[in-house]
Amino acid sequence: MAEGDNNRSTNLLAAETASLEEQLQGWGEVMLMTDKVLRWERAWFPPAIMVTFLLLLPGLNQHGIISKYIGMAKREINKLLKQKEKKNE
Repeated sequence: MAEGDNNRSTNLLAAETASLEEQLQGWGEVMLMTDKVLRWERAWFPPAIMVTFLLLLPGLNQHGIISKYIGMAKREINKLLKQKEKKNE
């Protein structure tokens, strides 16, 4: 009976893995393109990134995303400054 349970869990794991692979397969193309953009393989990538980012700014700001991340960055910077001060004492 334990062998039957083991086979079922193995089959379930295989099915979940296959499902995950299928879901992630489309992201492969996205990751390849992102890699090319980050490596600036084309001369027009940096200006295209900047224009795209500028177009997204109003929407991001409207939802408070920019403010959230700026606040997080400020907290991290303050934390690092405090650690540096303690280290220097």
